[in-house]
Amino acid sequence: MDEVIDRQPSTPTAQPNNSGSSSDDIALKKSLDALEAQTQLLRQNLLAQNQERKATGETYARHYNAYNTWFNAEQARLAIEDSTYTAIPSLPITVAKVTLFLNYEMTRPQKRKRADGSESTSTCGHEHAKQVVSALEQYRSNYAHEYCHIPEAQVTLRSDSRIRSMEASFKANEPERIKKAHALKAVRTRADTYTDTQLSSLATSGLESKGPTVIWRTMRDRAMLLTSSSTAFRGDSSRSLLWSDMYCYDVPMNAKGRGEKVRALTLIADSSKVNTTGRVDEHGAFRHLCVELCPIGAIGLLFFAHFHVISSPVPDFSTDFDHPDYGEYVRK
Repeated sequence: MDEVIDRQPSTPTAQPNNSGSSSDDIALKKSLDALEAQTQLLRQNLLAQNQERKATGETYARHYNAYNTWFNAEQARLAIEDSTYTAIPSLPITVAKVTLFLNYEMTRPQKRKRADGSESTSTCGHEHAKQVVSALEQYRSNYAHEYCHIPEAQVTLRSDSRIRSMEASFKANEPERIKKAHALKAVRTRADTYTDTQLSSLATSGLESKGPTVIWRTMRDRAMLLTSSSTAFRGDSSRSLLWSDMYCYDVPMNAKGRGEKVRALTLIADSSKVNTTGRVDEHGAFRHLCVELCPIGAIGLLFFAHFHVISSPVPDFSTDFDHPDYGEYVRK
């Protein structure tokens, strides 16, 4: 006989009210988005501050602008040639876009003039290609959070075989490119330095400047120009020179006679584009026969302008043994 079980009717479970939860989720997402934007802005500001201390900031910006200009112009050209073609924007930066730009960079001439004013025929080298990829990768990484919905914008450039192949091709072409560049120099189709007439004109162009600040800046630029042209110094190296990096040295000059010496100004450099290992290099400069081309005289005029034109105070040359930033090396 079937037993009938008497059950009490179950009490219906109360359903949660999702309206408040939904609004809370929306508010929370808004706060998280604001936090994300704030931290991304903080990261970008820190990156910009770090770049200001280096020359790479300006260099990377130049490559980035060149990429944007070329890619947009190329897309406009393709759209004109084919009315059914839809132009692709240069941003976000992706592997495919950078590959096309590197292919253009491999064949274009360098953006420099020959001595006669005509365009150079030398092409860009392996180091240039590496710098282009590094610059565009930095911009891609820096703004990748703005293109989270585009998977291609999240891929690092050098992780793709197309970019690695382009860099390898630049490297393989480097010996032939250098050989061609030396051949062009040998037949005087390109000059990398100023002539004496041009240098003299540049060195004397600012000597009639007026106003203390303008005079000081003119003397500074003149000293940098003549120092770089008289020694194996790049412009960036001359800008970072300190007073403690300069001293005088008597150089033996047997061509003038036994025991004869000529005083030289010696410049010390331990960091430059061609010296990233901290090696201490010494560069020397002698007085020039032409006064307007003398680097030592130019530095002397810079010091004169520093103390007697803009009236800067004479620094304290006393030794400080307690300065916290110098450790076992005293500050002087």
